[in-house]
Amino acid sequence: MARATGAGRRVSAGPPRTLRTGEGEAVLERLGLGLARLYDEPDAAAGREHRFFAASGRSLPPGIAAAVRQVSQDAASGSLLPRLSNPRTSLGAVVDLVAANPVLAGNVLKIANSPLYGLRAEIAAVEQAVAVVGLGNVRALVFAELLERAEVPGGPTRPARGAMWAHMAKTAVLARRIAPAFAGLDAGVAYTAGLLHDVGKLTLPAAGQSAAPWRPPAELAAYGVHHGLAGYAVCGGFDLPGNLSQAVCLHHAPSWVEIEDLEAGLADIRLALAVGMADTLALSLDGCDPGRLLPLCHSYRFLINEPILAEALADPALAVELSRATALVRVSRS
Repeated sequence: MARATGAGRRVSAGPPRTLRTGEGEAVLERLGLGLARLYDEPDAAAGREHRFFAASGRSLPPGIAAAVRQVSQDAASGSLLPRLSNPRTSLGAVVDLVAANPVLAGNVLKIANSPLYGLRAEIAAVEQAVAVVGLGNVRALVFAELLERAEVPGGPTRPARGAMWAHMAKTAVLARRIAPAFAGLDAGVAYTAGLLHDVGKLTLPAAGQSAAPWRPPAELAAYGVHHGLAGYAVCGGFDLPGNLSQAVCLHHAPSWVEIEDLEAGLADIRLALAVGMADTLALSLDGCDPGRLLPLCHSYRFLINEPILAEALADPALAVELSRATALVRVSRS
């Protein structure tokens, strides 16, 4: 099979990435367990606590605000994210943005030439590399650069940031895959929101952070803010579209509040719901006990086309896509 490149040359691709025997089935089984848990009776700990998710008028504690400024004012990565997140940005403009950033250009070329894509001819041009890697993965690499640079004093360590990126990469893939189950939701926007959903954790002290399902009272008591609100502030610093910022702020809301309590438009709620479900499903892949995952409030179920969702999560190709996303994390950090 051959893949066309931006320079007109055709590069022969190797066989598609495959999974070990039983690995794909195990992935789909864990996703099925996570989905079943999302449909359980709502957790007794959840309630009508819409104040947890009110972004407007809430001031951040001074230490968290300083960390938000440090993360969101990263000029190299922050200026790229809004342009790459704009669906009107042409492929040529993306190539120019990548080529202007030596670290990003090097990473894109390294990924394109890695065994992950199995190409038989070496790629030396950024334009070709972007065509091979794809826009979604370029976004992931931009965000990876941000995670590498975001060394907030007392914040997550480099290994912890690597684990965060692996989780967020899986969440992004799942959000893109399940997007058709939500009326009018753009799959590319869902992918970007999934990639950003836990960015607020970069601003919180490393002590006390864990992979356990999130509980807003605990984070508010420990830090004076939860990572969704902190992420909302970071996205504001990146000058990202409002729907992405809202999704980051609200991605845990469907497990805690009723829909009528949220001061958000229906389109924003659909996006946040898709990201929240993808986050929960990614946690199930990360080895979280399904019994500890938080189910949805019943009032959100009517927004989901459940047959389409079930079909997307049963597709064997999804396991390969998730495996490739995780491999991309490893290659870019090597």
